[in-house]
Amino acid sequence: MANQAGKAIFIGNIKGGVGKSTLAVYLTDYLRKRFRRRSIMLLDTDPQGSSFEMMSPLSKSSDIKHMPVGDRYDGVNMTTLDGVLRRMLAQDQAITIIDTGAGKLGNIWQMAMLCNTLLVPTSMSWTDLRPTIDFIKEIDERKEDFDTIKPHVIVVPNRTSPSQRNFGQLSEALQEVNAIMAPPISDLSIARTHNHDFGGIKAVEGTRFMNEIERLGEFIVEYVVSGELDRIYEV
Repeated sequence: MANQAGKAIFIGNIKGGVGKSTLAVYLTDYLRKRFRRRSIMLLDTDPQGSSFEMMSPLSKSSDIKHMPVGDRYDGVNMTTLDGVLRRMLAQDQAITIIDTGAGKLGNIWQMAMLCNTLLVPTSMSWTDLRPTIDFIKEIDERKEDFDTIKPHVIVVPNRTSPSQRNFGQLSEALQEVNAIMAPPISDLSIARTHNHDFGGIKAVEGTRFMNEIERLGEFIVEYVVSGELDRIYEV
């Protein structure tokens, strides 16, 4: 069954400062608490290693790896990363979260094409939206070249006003690409001042931010972990 296979979620955007690492750690922590019996791996490919640093104290050594990929690194990490990801995908009900750095896709696009889903955080500012749409267009082109429907692209609005209800600007921008919109997050920068004492979901209990992460997490469970997006796009 589709929902028994391992799932991989690639978090990416060529634009820096949009909340990729913060989204990666909170989503990983949320899913680990949501599915306590499942294997949930965080792979940090960003040379800065922010998500690895934050999540290491809350993780078993077997559930988190830092494999930097960039211009300064050879193909060893890519080969190892490929092997780890394929093993996780072959493991029933396993979930892999892949955090990535900013900048051009480079060779890391090969990992994205192995994943079920690409999460793309972005603010509503055109400064972020323009490169974000260009990034998704590049993914769409590669999917077309390889005649595949994966990864399914999900855009996560970030730094939105808590009272914002109109996402027309983002919806209009997404008409240029093959992507859907996830529930918004008002501020993914909450963890930036807690890099050395990151406490995960527990540390933000009772806040609006936790409610937003839970809502986003359940969206991921409903559409990604369950295999629902696969079923929708395969029709």
